[in-house]
Amino acid sequence: EVLDPETSKVCAPGETGELIITNLGRIGYPILRYRTGDLVRLNPEPCVCGRTWTRFEGGVLGRADDMVIVRGVNVFPSAIENLVRRFEEVDEYRVTVSKRGELGELSIEVELAKNTDSENTRQAIAHTLQDKLGLRPSVTVAPHGTLPRFEMKAKRFHASGR
Repeated sequence: EVLDPETSKVCAPGETGELIITNLGRIGYPILRYRTGDLVRLNPEPCVCGRTWTRFEGGVLGRADDMVIVRGVNVFPSAIENLVRRFEEVDEYRVTVSKRGELGELSIEVELAKNTDSENTRQAIAHTLQDKLGLRPSVTVAPHGTLPRFEMKAKRFHASGR
């Protein structure tokens, strides 16, 4: 089954949630409702090949422990990575989530390739993030060469004020 990682309520088909499994095949010690930590999106439609097994859109989408909630919206580092990397002008980026009271704030610093129209690119990134995530993040342009380089998206994602 697929559950909302925050409320533990069953997700509707098409909603992203945590994969919960049960394995009754283990001898002596079955695994009942094991929380995998994997985020998936259940697709109830049968496969075009005819198989009727449970399918997940896009496979494993991320980890429940990577998710943060900003203004009531579940935000995953992988979602931001996918949206920001659509812009070829972005050389590097850094995300900061600040907690103020009950609401969080999302800020993104982007480092752009040289000779890029920084204001138009900044506005396009902000619009894309707002359109796809339902949030209005603060997007700023950092001077070229100033952001640290990372290979893993989790290191680009920082929390402050928690």
